[in-house]
Amino acid sequence: MKFINVLAGNFDNVGRLLESFLGQWWGPLLGVLGAAAAVFALAAGIKYILAAQSGDEQKLKQAKNFITGIFIGIVVVFVIAALVPVIIACFQSWFDNDVPEFAQIVRGRFQL
Repeated sequence: MKFINVLAGNFDNVGRLLESFLGQWWGPLLGVLGAAAAVFALAAGIKYILAAQSGDEQKLKQAKNFITGIFIGIVVVFVIAALVPVIIACFQSWFDNDVPEFAQIVRGRFQL
């Protein structure tokens, strides 16, 4: 069996494996990340309230930075949640359509 045939067979399965992963684990994974974000947001709110009551400017600044970090993390999770399925669909399309052409190019260049 030639190397390029094995490589092309593996490319065909990559997209299917990634789609299977998304179908089974993506929803629960996002649920866990959402729950973790809620817990961190609650902790940040409590930290901010305690810092505001104490009047310590350093603690208040730390609490604000913590809230900013949580907000950035939530935005990153939503962006990833939106982009990962699109990226995997693009790879699946690329694997399905271009593997024979890629195999032909590799065979021609490396005489496989």
